Amino acid sequence: MAIVAAILSAQSFASARESAASYLIQPGDTLSLIATTSGVALDRLISLNSIKNPDLIIAGQTLSLAGATTPQVNDQAAGAQYTVKAGDTLWDIAQANATSLDSLTQLNQLSNVDQLKIGQILRLPATASTLQRAATITTPKPKPTPPRPTAAPAQNPLQQRVADEAQRVGGQNVHFGVAATNLVSGEKLSVHADDAFPSASVMKLPILVELERQIAAGNLSWTESLRAEASAMIGVSDNSAANQIAGAIHPQSVNDTLTRLGLSGTHFVNLFNDARSPSNPGANQTTPSNMARLLELIATDQIVNPQVSGDIRALLARNVDRSKLARLLPPDAQLAHKSGWYEGVANDVGIVSVDRVPARWVIAVFTENLPDGETGNQLVAAISKAIYDAWAP
Repeated sequence: MAIVAAILSAQSFASARESAASYLIQPGDTLSLIATTSGVALDRLISLNSIKNPDLIIAGQTLSLAGATTPQVNDQAAGAQYTVKAGDTLWDIAQANATSLDSLTQLNQLSNVDQLKIGQILRLPATASTLQRAATITTPKPKPTPPRPTAAPAQNPLQQRVADEAQRVGGQNVHFGVAATNLVSGEKLSVHADDAFPSASVMKLPILVELERQIAAGNLSWTESLRAEASAMIGVSDNSAANQIAGAIHPQSVNDTLTRLGLSGTHFVNLFNDARSPSNPGANQTTPSNMARLLELIATDQIVNPQVSGDIRALLARNVDRSKLARLLPPDAQLAHKSGWYEGVANDVGIVSVDRVPARWVIAVFTENLPDGETGNQLVAAISKAIYDAWAP
């Protein structure tokens, strides 16, 4: 899934350019920009697709481009370059230049797509170069994107940046929620933090908390197999291991403990299934604020006792998923976390520590209504980096 979003963007523009048949809407697109790029008049595009509101288009929707005219550009010219700026990611650069992440990586012989240097010169594929010039010459400035229904009024610069990143990466229709607490300064960030989201495998964190509680209470004992299942459940998000543990501790016990902790927005209803999708999401739900609060209790040794809280943190630190919260964090950031995902949903919650400052915070990011998994990964990563920049300067 790592390069799907960039490939879709490049393929969609190529399709419009070569066959003039259809276009797959990408996050951040506007109808006027699509009309200019494809050569179809805006009113013709509206009529062809029976669009009632030109300012509301949905990422993932396919538009008919019957009657498009191919832009006349010199395809022989090549060798265009791009200079990396602060905040750039290779994925952003690929999308902006109508090419794929894979093409940029191979052309520039990049060994790590997540590590770019400010001022670095990147070569652009020939197709991207011609499209870039055509857009520069013929594309008028698009109309400002109307505010998304989910964007709450920003109360501080960090909240504004998080909202901007969500719209930039996820597009107009993404539903996202963020809750974060700076454990040093006490500063809090909350954007749609009490909205309910499909929990996906983030629900394995409350299961781990209840398992540790029952073992501390003497209801269960650690065995070699149980320890292996707990490690697999958190480290690699193993569904079978999680279901085995849930059967041992009983799902209702998880909900009872969450209620006692004041986390009534979280509900463990069904076991885990590898076939989860937007059409089959299951009924497990939580909120960003609930997960941020649970992480705060873990981070401050308030789950049972310091030894139990420390064991939970140690297990979370072994999580191998580096595609979301960890993706854009510099090497000095240490992360203990649990992620969860399926097509259209990407979540990650964790405890971040930066000894250099020193700084420490908890963060919970949830997203849904995404066009694909990679867009969700990029969105969670962008929000995580924005908070790092603000709290560990």
